[in-house]
Amino acid sequence: MASTVELPYYATDLPSPLPTEADIDAAPDISLAYGGRRVVKIGTHFVVKYGRGVNLIEGENMLYVQKSTSIPVPRVYALYSNPETRKNYIIMERIAGQTLLSLWPELNHSEKETVAATLQTYFDELRQLPSPGYYGSLGKRHLCDDIFWTNEPNPEINGPFTSHEAVIEAMALKYTYDGRSVFRADFYRQCLPRLLHSDGSIYTHGDFQRKNIMVPRNADSVSEPAGLRVVVIDWEKSGWYPCYWEYCYAVCALRWDDDWCLWLEKMLEPYAGESAWFKAIHLELWS
Repeated sequence: MASTVELPYYATDLPSPLPTEADIDAAPDISLAYGGRRVVKIGTHFVVKYGRGVNLIEGENMLYVQKSTSIPVPRVYALYSNPETRKNYIIMERIAGQTLLSLWPELNHSEKETVAATLQTYFDELRQLPSPGYYGSLGKRHLCDDIFWTNEPNPEINGPFTSHEAVIEAMALKYTYDGRSVFRADFYRQCLPRLLHSDGSIYTHGDFQRKNIMVPRNADSVSEPAGLRVVVIDWEKSGWYPCYWEYCYAVCALRWDDDWCLWLEKMLEPYAGESAWFKAIHLELWS
């Protein structure tokens, strides 16, 4: 269980010199800082995610996807830690454009079809990556989804797991982790094997929401080849999950305020029955 790249990692073909830690600390936030992490932009080339709450495996995931697929992801320029401050740094390509969340209301039906078809090809390509035979992160490390989080390492809850049965047991154990009812956990053990099924692990983004899709766009239309470059960001939770995980997590993130919910089946294999149970589990186990 180790890093899949040699750390610290520095790319050789940089668009400009890497920012210093002083530059990074002074840079403006892109999103609200939380959980011991900040995301900042520096000039026209760089976005930096850093802090004690940042896991460098996110950068490893992007390097893996970039190497193994044709899916556009931000280029990773550096992965390193500062042992004195205990902060981790991911310096990556800044993608100019709008998130799909902000862009979606502006798209016509044809443009939505184009974006959906593009994302479908991306997720189909992810599913073709060969399974390593476990449920976990790259390098046979624990899963990074919050459902499997514990304050101190606990492999029975964190993983990696050698079977789907072990994944379900981990969710039951997580329910009692904070002192909740053992009877509810036993109910999970009784019913979830009949409701959730997975023949093996598949590589999963793990947080498929429109805010994690960037669409650089020209002045005419995203349907024009020059204006369409759908880029998937935020690979923090990615890893080898059950086959239903991507769709179910996407349903959990729905706002139900527009037609996005009706497009999910055009991009992901649907697991409608599993998603109803998964939403309840997610609300109970998320930390």
